[in-house]
Amino acid sequence: MAISDTLAARIMDVVCEYNLGGNIVMLGRQRWIGKRRKRSAALFDTTLERHFPGLTENDLKNADDHFCETFFRKIGFDKIDSMDVSDFEDASIVQDLAGELPDDLTGRFDVVYDGGTCEHVFDLPTAYRNIHKMLKPGGVLIGHSPSNNWINHGFYQITPEMVYGFWEKTLGYDVLQCALQPMLPMFANRVVTTSNPNRTGVRPRLQGKLPEGPVILTYAVRKPLEGAGDGSDKVYQTDYQKRWNDSAGIAAE
Repeated sequence: MAISDTLAARIMDVVCEYNLGGNIVMLGRQRWIGKRRKRSAALFDTTLERHFPGLTENDLKNADDHFCETFFRKIGFDKIDSMDVSDFEDASIVQDLAGELPDDLTGRFDVVYDGGTCEHVFDLPTAYRNIHKMLKPGGVLIGHSPSNNWINHGFYQITPEMVYGFWEKTLGYDVLQCALQPMLPMFANRVVTTSNPNRTGVRPRLQGKLPEGPVILTYAVRKPLEGAGDGSDKVYQTDYQKRWNDSAGIAAE
């Protein structure tokens, strides 16, 4: 759970494009890595200059530790919390993401940042539904989740199907961003998007070729101001639902 140059650039992009701010909670207290080398370092420098001219990498670092509160404050958030099941890294909120959510966390946050936490939670559906509860109407989940070549990193690798099948189709969220980001510094600019199965009726198709190495799913979804699902509906893959519906239509003829 750490923010490197590539991920910092993607966070700055979505925060500035959608004018995000207010109260953010990090799932897990994120560590700050910052610039690495070559292409990813150049991406970071270019993105920082475009969105926050005058700021330097040093301005984004916590003064007394290696965590990320200063980064989020400098890019526009007023209150920065962190949530963990343990207090081993001094998270401001100690809460089991897969446990029962207390009332004071319901509808509390403008933005939730999952920078690589949910894949470590075995009861993933409960964790996601709790994120849904924690967001204010109009709030945004920014997710950076391992998607490919992260064997044994956690319990799960997360795919675009989760973004479109659960967040968009089941809960009614708007998909602001969904892409696959290679994590090796040399591939910082090799971002690959996918088709939307809710529009095509088939599983997401890559709109480009991914290089070898670990890949992060980077996405952002916005909770509707009203009319969001309550999270209790069953969730199925879109292409299977289409087949079932098509088959039922044929049988009825």
